[in-house]
Amino acid sequence: MKKIVLLFALLPLLMTSCGGAETTEDSDGTDSLNTTTLDFSDMNEISLVPHGLNMQLMLPSVASSTGASIDPKIIHDEGDYLWYITIGPRFELIIEDFGKEKSKVAEEKKRLAELTNIFDIEFSTDEPALLMYKRTLHEDQGGKASYHCYGQVMIDGYNYVMRSEDEGALKPIIEDMVMTIRSAKPVTGA
Repeated sequence: MKKIVLLFALLPLLMTSCGGAETTEDSDGTDSLNTTTLDFSDMNEISLVPHGLNMQLMLPSVASSTGASIDPKIIHDEGDYLWYITIGPRFELIIEDFGKEKSKVAEEKKRLAELTNIFDIEFSTDEPALLMYKRTLHEDQGGKASYHCYGQVMIDGYNYVMRSEDEGALKPIIEDMVMTIRSAKPVTGA
């Protein structure tokens, strides 16, 4: 009887000590937070409404070598279907308006599968609306690994693809882009 009482007394303590964020192991062997718990604490919200897109998203806070904050630049030509969001020399996220076209991530995955005779492609995020992957030339062809992301988001009934540049970028930059893609949502209210 004493064992049962002791078990019930310790049960709340055991339940709280086992809680917390769930982790998954990345392909490089490091732990990362599960996507159900997103931390945008080092990011700033920005609205793209002044640039003709009813979208808000979170962008990473970037500082220059002098410690001054680097503000994001948004380049969009009136009537064009492309938006370029840049922060400093390395972060460039491209947004493409695909209208009512759907399944863009599935099409991109199919396109990547056709490139396996040139590249080794290793997915670290493989979801219906988001891909993050490492691309390297086959072992004997040299070259450095590059990281890429490709995601889609539906805003006001229109499908927008958000992706990295074709050349890719360093893994931490692409991870920031993935967080930005995950944060994209329509601007509500005024």
